[in-house]
Amino acid sequence: MGRVFFNTRKRTSSITGTYQLLESDSGTTFFSNQAAGYTVTLPSVSGGDAIDGWNCRIYIATNVTSSNFTITEGSGDTNIIIASTVEQDVSGSAAPAGKSTGCTNVILASGADVVGDYFDILCDGTNWYIQANVQADAAVTVS
Repeated sequence: MGRVFFNTRKRTSSITGTYQLLESDSGTTFFSNQAAGYTVTLPSVSGGDAIDGWNCRIYIATNVTSSNFTITEGSGDTNIIIASTVEQDVSGSAAPAGKSTGCTNVILASGADVVGDYFDILCDGTNWYIQANVQADAAVTVS
């Protein structure tokens, strides 16, 4: 008798413009499919919309060619994003590019992205932890 696997597929969704992530979006892998920059807003930690373990991944599936792609805090949250960036150099080895200990926005500059760049997002119930994995130097900034 063969093995039976259940729920082996990941839940995926396409984002094609400004989007408010929901509590029910936890565990989803998103694909950013819009060339014009836009903002993705995290669920509010202070409002109880994000709990310990909330997570998602956002892949850049279409190059951002105008404006910036921004991930921002939810309503009522202030400087609770802790961000780090890993940049790949030409040889493909990873090098840490920087980190932030309390910011409001993580910004991917238009024209600096590469299809396949991604953001891992995780909440511990108090803060958001975002790790950006990008190809280009200085593609990601925080504010």
